Amino acid sequence: MAIFPSSSMARRLIFEMRAAFRKDVRVYLRNPSLILSEFITLPAWFVLFGVGVAANFIPKGTVTSTLGATSAFQFLYWGFVFLIVFSTSIWGIGQYIRTEQLQGTIEQLFLAPISRVNIIFGRFARVFFSDLAIIAYTALLIGGLGHQQLSIGNPLLFSLVFAILYFGVLGFGLIFAAVAFRIKSFNILSNLTQFLVIGLCGVFFPLTALPPVVRPVSLAIPFTYFADLLRFAAAGSTTILDPALEVLVAFGLSVALFVLGLVLFRVMEKSAQNRGIIGTH
Repeated sequence: MAIFPSSSMARRLIFEMRAAFRKDVRVYLRNPSLILSEFITLPAWFVLFGVGVAANFIPKGTVTSTLGATSAFQFLYWGFVFLIVFSTSIWGIGQYIRTEQLQGTIEQLFLAPISRVNIIFGRFARVFFSDLAIIAYTALLIGGLGHQQLSIGNPLLFSLVFAILYFGVLGFGLIFAAVAFRIKSFNILSNLTQFLVIGLCGVFFPLTALPPVVRPVSLAIPFTYFADLLRFAAAGSTTILDPALEVLVAFGLSVALFVLGLVLFRVMEKSAQNRGIIGTH
């Protein structure tokens, strides 16, 4: 029995991934107003929120004393970057099944007649590049306004942490896509999950600002470590664990999320096919 895929299987996988990516780009370009809003609304929201909070509402010597080498504004900016990436798991990947249910299965399969998992991977690739564009544009906008010059303290570690984060996001997105086969109130669950992660994972504030009774819950959530490491690699903020240990923990959690998401999605997809509800809303 062959352990590694043959060259023909690898070529087919690459072909399907490319087809899925092209399909999602075509669908994405249908809505120029949505693209424009992504590049205007999100950066403008952060600039107003980040500058205002960092300048006026963070008292010196309290919360800022736990930030390490980073400034309050940079802490908020890298939290914003994390939130963009995390939103990919919910709205970019998890929402695919709901989109298929609303638009119909025929169009999706006609544009890219391949497995749903590969379609989701292609969608993930498209969202990855749009995320990078929004993040880079926001950094340039902040620099152009003359408020802050953003830089990455450890580019190599940042690249590793960014890859770990996206791998975990892909797995969590598959979990959300699997759940979408069953639930009807997708938007409610998505918004609730997003707010819980913001509140419990220390996205825009250090974990020390949370009540002690809540911190064990925060430490049990994988995205807490992803957000923490992202800020450490970019701006030198303090970490929850020893940095080397935290990287290993984050890597293990990322792999676990991906495996769990892939298995759960396959199971839920098969169940939906057997019940005849694969493309119904």
